[in-house]
Amino acid sequence: MRTNKRSIFFFMIIVTALWLTACGAKETDSVSEAAPGHPEEDTAGGDPDVFKVGFQKGDNLTILKASGELEKALEPRGIEVEWVEFSVGPPLLEALNVGEIHFGYTGTSPPVFAQSGDGPDVAYVGYAPSSQEGYGIITQHDSPLSSLKELKGKKVAAARGSAGHYFLIKALESVGLTLDDIEATYLAYSEGRTAFERKDIDAWVVPDPRFADAEITIQAKPLATRSDVPAQYNFYLAYRPFANEHSDILRIAIDELAKAEDRAQADLQATAELLFQDTGVAVNIWERSLSRQAWGSAYPLTEEVIQAQQEVADTFYQTGEVPREIDVTEAMINIEE
Repeated sequence: MRTNKRSIFFFMIIVTALWLTACGAKETDSVSEAAPGHPEEDTAGGDPDVFKVGFQKGDNLTILKASGELEKALEPRGIEVEWVEFSVGPPLLEALNVGEIHFGYTGTSPPVFAQSGDGPDVAYVGYAPSSQEGYGIITQHDSPLSSLKELKGKKVAAARGSAGHYFLIKALESVGLTLDDIEATYLAYSEGRTAFERKDIDAWVVPDPRFADAEITIQAKPLATRSDVPAQYNFYLAYRPFANEHSDILRIAIDELAKAEDRAQADLQATAELLFQDTGVAVNIWERSLSRQAWGSAYPLTEEVIQAQQEVADTFYQTGEVPREIDVTEAMINIEE
C-alpha cells in the first residue's frame, strides 16, 4: 500500500465510530480493523476463497446480509462471504481502495471524495435510487428553528464526505445559503447523536435508521428531507482488480440483492423483525425506515445516473470541498461486459 494514497484518504475523511444505539454489532472505522492484509485472491484465474463485503447499518446490503441468500448463491462455488461493517461510507471506500474488501455500498458523496483524493482502485459497478424521505436535517423537538433559512449562523453537524454532506450543500442552496453561512461541524454519527442530545449543535444531518431512531426516541423534528433537493443515487462499488477479474461474482451479489429487496417490499413487517434480529435495532425503527426506503438495485449505471453523479462531483469541486475536478466515468466499470 502506497503511503501517499493512505495519507490523502485520511486527509479527505473523518474516521468514524460505532453507532451507540446498535446492540453489540461491531462497526469498522479503519482499514487495519476491517481486515489485516489483502483479501484472499485466486492465484490461477479461479474463484477467490472469500468474498468480502463492506456494509453500513441501514443500507440495502443489510437486508441481503440478514437473508443469508448471498452465502447460498456462492456456496456451490466454494466461496465464503465475510461481512465487514462500517459506520459511514468514507472509511468503507478507504478499505475498498486498498483491497481489504471487495465490494461495498455507499451514498452519493464518498466515491467522489475517493476519486478526487487519489482513489484509483474504487470502481462504480451498480446503483440504487436513494431514499428521499429517509435522510433528514433535524433539530431538537423544543428548538425554535422551523425552517432551513433559520440555520444561518447556526451550528449544523454532518459526516464529512457522506451523502449528507452533499445534501446539506443542496438544501442550503435551495434557500439561498451556503456552507459559509452556517457553522458546519463534521462529526461521526455517534458523535453527532451525542452533540445533538446535549444541544451542542443546532441541527444534524442524518440518514435512516438513525433518522428514524431520533424521531422516535427523542422526538427530533425534521427541517428538511432529501425530497426537498434534486434526487441522488446510492452506489455499489468494487475493488477495481476484483471487478476486472470477477465481474460474475459482483453480478450475483447485485442480482441476489434485487431479489432480497423484492421479498422485503412484500412484507415490511417481517423484514423489520429480521433486521432487528440481525442488528439489534428496534423493530419500530426499522418499520419507519423501511416505509420510506427506495428500492431497485441495478447495473450498469445509466446515463441519467452518471449525469446526476457528475453534478455531485462538480458541486463538491465548485464549493472547494474536493481539490480537483473529476470525470466520474473514469471510475466506472460495466460488469455486464
